[in-house]
Amino acid sequence: MKDYLFRLGVFVLVVGIVVGFTAHAVARQELQILVHEGGDYLERTIKFWDAFQQANPDISIEIVPGPGSGTGTEKLALMVAAGIPPDLVRTYCTSIKFLGDAGLLQDITSRYQSLPASLRNDIWPVLIDNLSYRGRLYALPMGTVATLFFYNKQHFNEKGVSTPSLSWSWEREGISELKKFVVADSGGVINKWGLGAVGGDNFYPFIFSASKGLPLFNEDGTEFLGNRAETRYALEVLHDLAQVHRVMSISGGWTDFAEQRVSSLVWGSFMAGYFPRYENLDWDFALFPSLGEGRAAAVWPETPYGISVGAKNPELAWRALEFIVSDEGQRYAIELGWGVPPARRSMTVSAFMQYFRGKNIDAVAQMLSLPHNQPLPIQVTSDVTNVLKEAFRAVVLGQKAPGQALDEVTPAIMALIQEE
Repeated sequence: MKDYLFRLGVFVLVVGIVVGFTAHAVARQELQILVHEGGDYLERTIKFWDAFQQANPDISIEIVPGPGSGTGTEKLALMVAAGIPPDLVRTYCTSIKFLGDAGLLQDITSRYQSLPASLRNDIWPVLIDNLSYRGRLYALPMGTVATLFFYNKQHFNEKGVSTPSLSWSWEREGISELKKFVVADSGGVINKWGLGAVGGDNFYPFIFSASKGLPLFNEDGTEFLGNRAETRYALEVLHDLAQVHRVMSISGGWTDFAEQRVSSLVWGSFMAGYFPRYENLDWDFALFPSLGEGRAAAVWPETPYGISVGAKNPELAWRALEFIVSDEGQRYAIELGWGVPPARRSMTVSAFMQYFRGKNIDAVAQMLSLPHNQPLPIQVTSDVTNVLKEAFRAVVLGQKAPGQALDEVTPAIMALIQEE
């Protein structure tokens, strides 16, 4: 009898455990997240969402791979149309207008307003503006990007060049100091440059600095405003750095700086997440030198996430967005290399200070706070901005004069705008 009761007790215990595990499994809900890109970026993304899952054991995460490049807008549109949308989607600030207008992302304005005022007031305002369309908010960002001037501390020390300061301008130090790093072989071929190639979105801080914050397009994206004297001046300075003074490379990318073929670089602050893997690179942040007596950064939200229209679990998706801007989420984002956090208070937390120990964090804060900063042009499509950046590049390559390039590209841009 005792043996029977013992076995019965064991049976009941096992059944209870199985039922408990089954109930737990049933209670566990799945959150689908559409992401883009691969390699190291995807690995860091998975680690971030693993941390979210550990903090929320009732949620399991399924990463839905998107295209390896591009904004993923087409894949999201197809998934929504097919009735199988993800819950959360990684997007880009330049896509928000079009995703919102196309009805592919949920309006999260009211959800955002439910957050504590102390948190809402602490997020860099330009980020919320960037992720809004017609006054409605559609996403929250993992980090903040400002175009910064990075420099190689070892190179600067070896050449006796002082740390780039508030007094630096592209017209003076951008020539006299950066020229000290140029190394050419006996045939005059340069193999080390003072400044890495400027292109793509990195043209914008030069344009914004020269114009003291004037936008390139009107608010609704129906008119190109950039064909002005200030833009011509900025392009002339860039042309001269490359073609006349030959301190700036005209090809290559950020790895030229990481691998120490160039001594300084203009790039987004998110590069702080990439540089630590280069053990021999002794780098730091610096203020962007002035241009035409103006100084400005291009600022935008890094890795924004929004809730897909038709999401099966919108409440879970919102919990994920809350985690992104929470102290815990920001700590993980900093540790995983997303650089500057969207909430200003996070720049004072130990994780940020430790991650950027010995770096000129004040330069980052100053650049983010400049009155003439402008966001990336989000009023128009990438087709429009790509045509514009190609015109800028033609000037840097010495193929066209600034006025010629702008006069030619203006009607082409207006034609593209009118087609949309």
